[in-house]
Amino acid sequence: MAETRFTKGNETRLILEFAMPVMAGSLFMQLYNYVDAVVVGNFINKEALAAVGASAPFIFTLVSLVIGISIGSSIMISQCYGRGDIAGIKRISDTLYIFLFFASLLLTLLGILFNRQILELIGLPEEVMPYAMEYLRIYLLGIVFLFIFNSLSSILRGVGDSKTPLLFLIVSSVLNILLDLLFVSVFSWGVAGAAWATVIAEFLAVVFAVRYTNKYTPVVKLKVSSMTFDFSVFRQSLKLGIPAGLQQLFVSLGMLAVWRIVNGFGTDVMAAYSAANRIETFVAIVPMALSIAVTNFTAQNMGAGALDRVRNGIRAALKMNLVSGLLILLLLSALGIPLMKMFTRDVQVVRIGGEYLMVLAFSYWIFGTMFCYMGAMRGLGNTLVPMLVSLISLWLIRVPVAAFLSSCLGELGVWLSAPAAWLLGMVAAYWAYRRKMKKELSGC
Repeated sequence: MAETRFTKGNETRLILEFAMPVMAGSLFMQLYNYVDAVVVGNFINKEALAAVGASAPFIFTLVSLVIGISIGSSIMISQCYGRGDIAGIKRISDTLYIFLFFASLLLTLLGILFNRQILELIGLPEEVMPYAMEYLRIYLLGIVFLFIFNSLSSILRGVGDSKTPLLFLIVSSVLNILLDLLFVSVFSWGVAGAAWATVIAEFLAVVFAVRYTNKYTPVVKLKVSSMTFDFSVFRQSLKLGIPAGLQQLFVSLGMLAVWRIVNGFGTDVMAAYSAANRIETFVAIVPMALSIAVTNFTAQNMGAGALDRVRNGIRAALKMNLVSGLLILLLLSALGIPLMKMFTRDVQVVRIGGEYLMVLAFSYWIFGTMFCYMGAMRGLGNTLVPMLVSLISLWLIRVPVAAFLSSCLGELGVWLSAPAAWLLGMVAAYWAYRRKMKKELSGC
């Protein structure tokens, strides 16, 4: 296993070497989401495209709290690895696997029973509702595989290995793309085909990931017969993970609120937002990967008591974020409209989506800066601040601003609410990071 110790060596090089496989893995993950939307948009219709896009925040809402527990466990694993506590890593991993298995069963049941009620809450148009319900009922059957897959990847990143999760994601992405094309474009199964493609790909990827991990990474070996659930570990995971999970929940509920506003503009705007969101997921790869790298870098060095390296690491990540922000501006300015045309030939949908992408092009460096500081705070063991930053920026800025501006600027008002929220979040996260570092350095 290609474990990385962040406690020695050049900070910029270590963060970049860790982040690159995370970026590549995210690229493959988003590639099959992208292909999913392209296939649905081209081989079915724009109502199906809107339904698949509207389903994403619903799914994210269901799994958000559980994702938080995974984040808490990953932070603990990084700190254990920084201290050299291999037995601790095993206890944390076992506890996480057991929790996620039972949580996934509960969420699958709740999601299938109440999906229509939640979709009605976000004001989904009636012409889109059947597509969304059909997609979700099948997709939710694969949540258990999604959780196992993501927990394996999270644990491996906790010990500094970002290359093995990349291998897992490549396998999953290629399978999903091939099955998408087969089920939708060849067998004409509609949105059900897109959902089944994801479920089957996740199952096969989990089988591969477990076999590979058990053979080559004994530190995090998944063996059901020897698993133990440690309640003290789980309590600590909850302490770190509940704020992170609530952050995910606030984000997902905020996205549902934004979707409700978008839905009021009709199918064209919904389809445009759905397609542009798929493109945005590619844009988000760099800041998300940097945030994950900063979290693991900070946690390991925090465990080793190397606070100077923590400061150097965040500075290095911020410089990389500025460079990536400039590249995003150039790429979206040149390729925004051509990328939208891959989803649909509807002129109005393409125009609206291109407008949203241009707003992103000029402001995504703000989003990246916010995420770097939030990643550092998680690594320092404070998951409450990222939760509060998300809560304030989304619910006090983005949703109210989107509602207000949309009444006078139309959908453009919704688009402009995003950079307004990110700017406030960036300032708040920076202020919290400065206070936390000052406290740690003073030993208080």
